[in-house]
Amino acid sequence: MATTIQVSDTTKQMLDLLKEKKQMRTHDKLIQNLIEEEVAVPKSMFGALKGKKLKWTKEDRFGFNEL
Repeated sequence: MATTIQVSDTTKQMLDLLKEKKQMRTHDKLIQNLIEEEVAVPKSMFGALKGKKLKWTKEDRFGFNEL
């Protein structure tokens, strides 16, 4: 599902320059790349907690919606 975000003209120009420099095809890919570099989360977290015994609370589940 696509979402529209609003950025200033200056930010758009900087994103365009960085997109070209990093040879990204879309702004979405560029932003994902920047986030991955900053957060350093593996592309696939599937199965990362397999075998761990975790108790999830209602607050934990609702907290994930507020990223």
